Amino acid sequence: MTSQIRDHGYAVPLLLVAILFASACTSSTDTSATTDSTLSTTTTAVPDGVFVGVDGVATDITDISRIVSLTGDITEVIFELGLGGNVVAVDITTTYPPEANDIKRAGNNVGFAQALAAESVLRFEPTLVIADESVQPTETIDQLRSAGIPVVVLKYQTTFEGVETKILQIAEILGVEQEGDVLAERVMAEIADAQARAAGASEQLRIAYLYTRGPTVILLFGEGIPTQAMLEGAGGIDVGAAIGEGAIPVTPEALIAARPDVIVVPQSGIDALGGFDALLDIPGVADTPAGQNRRFLAYDEAYFFNLGPRAGLALGDFVSDLYPELAD
Repeated sequence: MTSQIRDHGYAVPLLLVAILFASACTSSTDTSATTDSTLSTTTTAVPDGVFVGVDGVATDITDISRIVSLTGDITEVIFELGLGGNVVAVDITTTYPPEANDIKRAGNNVGFAQALAAESVLRFEPTLVIADESVQPTETIDQLRSAGIPVVVLKYQTTFEGVETKILQIAEILGVEQEGDVLAERVMAEIADAQARAAGASEQLRIAYLYTRGPTVILLFGEGIPTQAMLEGAGGIDVGAAIGEGAIPVTPEALIAARPDVIVVPQSGIDALGGFDALLDIPGVADTPAGQNRRFLAYDEAYFFNLGPRAGLALGDFVSDLYPELAD
């Protein structure tokens, strides 16, 4: 395996990760953003319905003509369901599809949804806000509801089963259940296909996901982070999950003891480091089987661990990169 780049609970550690991820999103070199910040919307009213979120709040949903989406994966699902034209603002972690990224870069974004201010959402006059439980602070959600804005809070999903749940719930919220069934079926079939190919591998690799945004920030992703689903879904052993939960500050000793055969990193991290050669300068990396054999892979964060509509495609690419002999 050669080094490759593909373009494509744990509150405190995950908040740090989200801050770093947000930083990666804002440093994008994409120059395709529209210059007109006035967005057209499709007026679509759904029959009166009530959706009970993970926070136990029952939300009356009667108008989805002006949606604010507060996470990148939720945004992707909305667009895949054909209702991207109703999205008037997104959070800063939204990078895909390109039309959604254009919304953000045109100025129609609420900033960082894990440090959310009510005013940043209210200025877009939303008729519906969709969030998950990673959005903070909860006081802001309360303020939006007090202002009469319907806000649905979904569970923060970290498994492939959660991808299906997420798609079906968003489809229910938006009144497009049939489209949701079709999308969920397609995505879950793509995931199953990738897992089936991974099952044919001749070896079970030990894999570490190292989140880095430069030489001073090195975190080993462990149990309960969406990367666990990707590493284990590809037939590997997630060495971070074996060590602990959440985003773990890594020591050279722990990394060496974990003995990863493969190290996966975010593309933005490799860019910040200056390439894969610099990865070997991180204490401990050169002394792992992955470092000794230069078995490194890098992927765009949103593509690899958003667990959205592209989850099956991302897993398929990952399996192909880990086991070239199994590539389609």
